[in-house]
Amino acid sequence: MLTNVVNRGVEDHFGLHVQLNAPEFFQRKDFLEYIENQTVFTWHTPGKAPNEWSDVAVLVEPNLAGEGANSDLPEDIWNTILEALKARFGDNGEGIPAYAQGRHIVVRLTNLETD
Repeated sequence: MLTNVVNRGVEDHFGLHVQLNAPEFFQRKDFLEYIENQTVFTWHTPGKAPNEWSDVAVLVEPNLAGEGANSDLPEDIWNTILEALKARFGDNGEGIPAYAQGRHIVVRLTNLETD
């Protein structure tokens, strides 16, 4: 165990994590090329077909103005993520809890079958 890390402890600042099931993204060649060639948090294995364990996490600025670490995703995919967040938290992110307003929103994209 790395005692120094444990002693520093968890940061006092908490962020927001949401999950968006988007199997449609994982069916697209441009999305797969992006997650295989750009720096992203992913459990996808490059060169293999995506499966239910191929989650991808992207970072979005909490004001929902369109910025984020992965805003260079294919434009319609990025806009879909933003619109889903706006539908839940308001056009400017006003519904985001106060504790998370100063940090990126972590959006976990999943590839789960839908009915």
